[in-house]
Amino acid sequence: MSEWSQRYDATQRVPYLPADDYDFDQALTELRTAVGEIAPDAAGAVSAVLRILRHRRDLAAQVLDGREPTCRICGGSKKCVGCDDIRPVAEQVAQGWQVVSPLGRWETVERVERATEFSAVRVWTDRTGPGYSWSIPPWRKLDAAAPPRRCHGVAEVRVWEHDYARDAPMYAVITLDTIHRPDTEHPLAQASYSREAGWAVTHRPDGGEVVVIDCGRSKAAARTALRAAARQHAKALGVRVTTQPRSQRPQPPPVPTPGRPAATDCNA
Repeated sequence: MSEWSQRYDATQRVPYLPADDYDFDQALTELRTAVGEIAPDAAGAVSAVLRILRHRRDLAAQVLDGREPTCRICGGSKKCVGCDDIRPVAEQVAQGWQVVSPLGRWETVERVERATEFSAVRVWTDRTGPGYSWSIPPWRKLDAAAPPRRCHGVAEVRVWEHDYARDAPMYAVITLDTIHRPDTEHPLAQASYSREAGWAVTHRPDGGEVVVIDCGRSKAAARTALRAAARQHAKALGVRVTTQPRSQRPQPPPVPTPGRPAATDCNA
């Protein structure tokens, strides 16, 4: 659930305002009447805004009075059920995690055991050793961090080129040699084409300012500049440079011949 959805759901749970504040309601009614006389077409929009103001008046009063803000998920106070606490529970902890033990120190989890679904979680860490473990209720929130997800392979800078069109972009990305199709969302260098300026290679040589290399209308010049930029990044990072094999590039769909059915894959 996105933050916007959480805020919307929280505001929907705010209770309706009491109707005994005649001064507030009378002022809003006079405002709506005055706007309706000046601009009749805006009366509907003003009425909607006034309904929102009435509905949010209690929440606005809490903010102005400096009270504890409401929970963004359930709309209640911070003492509701702790909806904002997104820390993992003890039953989610696994080997390799970093957790704050009852002693208040960071420890690395080496082994986790649990007898039944409702029993406590026994956690062995590098600080406790194999002869001692922490027994933690499975529902307890912990200050913990999961280890980063690591894939097997050797890091490299790969030059990636699409074949679906002559003016398709080309990239130089950091990836692993075991990945078939690398992620081109955050490239080190990129060669793009525009009808007005032609080919241009964009990259940050030292991770700072952006450098744009104008290559004119020649795609070969853009490919050469892109590979030179890839070698520059690879030298600074201490990795090798490779080129995506043509057999692994995305190919355009086949164009069917008139009067002949289109060929299909045998595994389809």
